[in-house]
Amino acid sequence: MKLSSIFLKSVNDTLSWSIVKLALVVGIPLAFIWIGLGNLFWDSVFSLSSHFISWIPFSILKSNAAFLIGGFVWFLVVLATYAIIIALFNVPISKMISPKKYEAFSVVLLILISIGWTLFAIENWDLVYKELAKLLTWFPFQTLQDGVAWLLSMLVFYNLYIVSMYIVVMIFNKPFLKIIALRDYGIEYETNSIETSRFIKTVCKDLGIFFIFLILSFPLFFVPFVNILIQLILWTWFIKESYFLSAASTYATKEEIESLSEHGSIKWFIAFLGSFLNLLPIVNIFAPFFTQTMFFHWVMQNRK
Repeated sequence: MKLSSIFLKSVNDTLSWSIVKLALVVGIPLAFIWIGLGNLFWDSVFSLSSHFISWIPFSILKSNAAFLIGGFVWFLVVLATYAIIIALFNVPISKMISPKKYEAFSVVLLILISIGWTLFAIENWDLVYKELAKLLTWFPFQTLQDGVAWLLSMLVFYNLYIVSMYIVVMIFNKPFLKIIALRDYGIEYETNSIETSRFIKTVCKDLGIFFIFLILSFPLFFVPFVNILIQLILWTWFIKESYFLSAASTYATKEEIESLSEHGSIKWFIAFLGSFLNLLPIVNIFAPFFTQTMFFHWVMQNRK
């Protein structure tokens, strides 16, 4: 089966009512947990960010601040647009769409809104960036430093939230994968071909590399657009092998896993798609489920 077909099947599975409920049960409590931990450790993280930023020249800081603030404004505009559409058209939408499909409609609507505002930002980036940079010249260095430190501190806790969500889904993926395996492939048995110790070792290794390179690449987060690319690459690295083994170990043999492991570019591609969804507000809570189901369908369709 082509990747395009696997992609569509994975989207359909992710937007099913059973997985939507799981995503909400996992994503919302974890968000509150990290909000609480963020409040608890905010001063320490903010102090470290401010200390690091104090070494950055004002011109670079201004450039990065304009980019980060632009991204933050984009985030707020996406949520505001979604809220306005729901507020104005919720009644006719509810009449046309069944309750079980309403969540799927909301996710698709958010993705379309995100894409629309992203295209608008790209088309008008020079103007937006110029106006933001001009605005930032009015602020003293200390105010600008505190603002960027605040955004970078938010980025730290957001990374921790994303990573924890992927880990939770990876640990508790068997129930929903079992349903998909029985429904789509008529398989009830489990092979459990990967030792738990090997799986844990892989996850810990990739998680360690993720945080090491996140710290080492911190200066690159002051380079517009490069910071997004670095973030996507780090997320992709963290999930590509762990999520592949998580999906494959339950229903594929060791020989099949070794054969599929040779397709490294496909694993990078699937993980990158999932990582991209991490950038979209609200949609990000479905990203681990989408990534896991896409890896699962790819494994099931290509195992021998």
